[in-house]
Amino acid sequence: MAGHAEKKQAKRAVDTKQYYVYGIGFVNILYFVWKVCLHWSSMGKWNLIGCLLFSAVSYVTYNGIKGTLELGLDYEMYLDLFAINLSTQFLVTFSDYGWLLYLIVPGYGVYKLVRLLLDYVFTPTEEELSENDPAYKKRMEKKQRQAERGKFKTVR
Repeated sequence: MAGHAEKKQAKRAVDTKQYYVYGIGFVNILYFVWKVCLHWSSMGKWNLIGCLLFSAVSYVTYNGIKGTLELGLDYEMYLDLFAINLSTQFLVTFSDYGWLLYLIVPGYGVYKLVRLLLDYVFTPTEEELSENDPAYKKRMEKKQRQAERGKFKTVR
């Protein structure tokens, strides 16, 4: 029975990679047929640069997904960017307003930075937490009583 987990993982990786290839193929064929072949007049310099951007992001995210699948790791961030990229390419095929969907990426980055800053600023320190802890207060009162008694013994 040894080695079956690796075989299942490899089969899952092959099947999953195939779905992503189909997704890339469908959106790219639609994009090139509709936008490039049928509506070439709407293709300007920025749309050509955008086409290169779509290709580069699809290549990087697909290879990232493929690599993590082969290792059996989580590929959630790659998948998010992959989905945003293909969705944007699909929407840009029909309208230039589809580029607005790409604003999710810097928006998410700003959100993570603000969360990091707010967590740093508003997270109480160990000292602040211990001041409100009843067990800590009890220990400190006991230490104070012991300090008032002194450290000597009376011998009779």
